[in-house]
Amino acid sequence: MENERRNDTHQNIRVVLPPRPERKAKGKPEPEAVQGENQPVRVTIPPHPSRRTASPQQTMTPPVASVTPPRGARAELSFEQLAQLAPSVVMITVHDYSGEAFAGGSGIMIGSKGYILTNNHVLEDGSFFSVRIENDEQTYRTKEIIKYNQVLDLAVIRIDRALDPLPVYHGPQLSRGQKVVAIGSPLGYFNSVSDGIISGIRVLDDVQMIQYTAPGAPGSSGGALLNMYGEVIGIVSASSRGSQGINWAVGYEFINMFVQGFVK
Repeated sequence: MENERRNDTHQNIRVVLPPRPERKAKGKPEPEAVQGENQPVRVTIPPHPSRRTASPQQTMTPPVASVTPPRGARAELSFEQLAQLAPSVVMITVHDYSGEAFAGGSGIMIGSKGYILTNNHVLEDGSFFSVRIENDEQTYRTKEIIKYNQVLDLAVIRIDRALDPLPVYHGPQLSRGQKVVAIGSPLGYFNSVSDGIISGIRVLDDVQMIQYTAPGAPGSSGGALLNMYGEVIGIVSASSRGSQGINWAVGYEFINMFVQGFVK
């Protein structure tokens, strides 16, 4: 994953988006890490000039959600069933102006008419993008960045292909301890599936983020964080260097707001 983010007051853990040694922005110096002030954890996000570093007071604990299922509640899926949703998660390769591939990430299908959601930082410095889809031998090339937001670290690209989108969650507040599954392409291992739990909900850089334990690595950014019903509750965005089991995803509330008009 390509960016990162808090621990207890007895540890001074630095949360950093994993570096991409192979990524070299053409003609641009390497970005400096953005550090917060007076906080035990330093957070580094991709170079987003408009972002403000979160203060310790911004970190919040989520309210405890009701564990009583509503009437007509859906049955939870098994891990094997959730893994079968992987074909709706894509691998994205980023190319420079010469056509050379220099970075990569993941994305999720959100609209049947070719729309794919990923992280804005996955696409940075790219001239065009190659998209691979599981069980499809064709590679889809696109230059179309339909929409992006540096603060939310979200972007939508489009390819010329009908897609089978994943549903985005619209329910009540998520709860700590609930099980999640992450699907993405860490280190280029196409559509790897991992499981974990939600550790908390935090506010970082004015964005509410899901902290979760499912493993990730560079290349996971833009992948899907699913609940046990196969719904997207977050888009994988960052992991913590030097501390295992602390990973971050942009929450479904921001996703639903961002993808309005694309989900059909």
